[in-house]
Amino acid sequence: MSANANAVGKRILIVDDSRAIQAIIRRALECEELGHLDFQTANDGAEALDKVQAFKPDLVLSDWHMPGVSGIELLQALRQTGHHDIAVGFVTTDRANECQAQARSNGALFVLNKPFENQALRNAVALGLGRSALTLASSLGETSKPSTAASPPAKLAPNKAEQPAIDSLAHTQHALFAHLGMRGFDLTRVESTEAYVQKGPQLIALYGSAGRKGVYAVGLLDFPACWMLGGLAAGCSPQEMQSTREAGKPNAKQVEQASRFMRAMAPLLKKRSPTDEPTLNTARLSSQPLERLASLNENNAGRTDLHLRIHALGAHGDARLSFMLTV
Repeated sequence: MSANANAVGKRILIVDDSRAIQAIIRRALECEELGHLDFQTANDGAEALDKVQAFKPDLVLSDWHMPGVSGIELLQALRQTGHHDIAVGFVTTDRANECQAQARSNGALFVLNKPFENQALRNAVALGLGRSALTLASSLGETSKPSTAASPPAKLAPNKAEQPAIDSLAHTQHALFAHLGMRGFDLTRVESTEAYVQKGPQLIALYGSAGRKGVYAVGLLDFPACWMLGGLAAGCSPQEMQSTREAGKPNAKQVEQASRFMRAMAPLLKKRSPTDEPTLNTARLSSQPLERLASLNENNAGRTDLHLRIHALGAHGDARLSFMLTV
């Protein structure tokens, strides 16, 4: 089935107090990739609530700050009035963590910041319309068959380190949500004694901490994590994502965005003393593992391994992240 055929009848309500922004969003979504869509607009949350009953949108794209009924109040009102089947995404200039947290806790599908890349908006909308397998995965060489993605690695014997490198999985999930600006992923903790040494390219992040000499922690993204986290955050097109995967090496902007995510992870690393303030010193793409990496897998002051699955990427949507505190 083509993306166009699957999009017939899908309705999008654009809610923003700027008619210019309404037009920009609509133009970005009027593309062959998404096929035919029906649009209506509203200037604030109150007008949107009035239009919902008759228009019955599949997806609401809303600004956050609007006079009268705000975007978050609109989302809450929709859920309180039984409209649980309407997907809601935010397109806003607000980058505050509180905004992200409120959106997620109230069931928003994604938060995309203005100014946005057109492809990032299209990817998020495809997800909101329930067509991620057709828009992204099929562009990466998949069919519309159910995903055959590999299962997360089986849990093995606990790591020798008694303490994890990152305490809160929930905070890590929130950091990932903030980085991608959308949901549609699973992030799970994996207990493993498997040595994390990659033969191919991987992103290696080195963290320091004020008052400590040397490396405080090491973070690792395997190649799939690099191109997925980097590519989706950078708004890369499905074709560009496929090209990266086939080339076996992420491009510069994907590495830049993946490094940005690793920087956001620094405050989540375990503090071994009240004075510790972990920060990212450097992140680089390398095809050769660090000399100490093999021994660090066995002897560390804390280790956290994570399995990431991004549903929109189908069988190519599995990746691994690892964080280890040095001794």
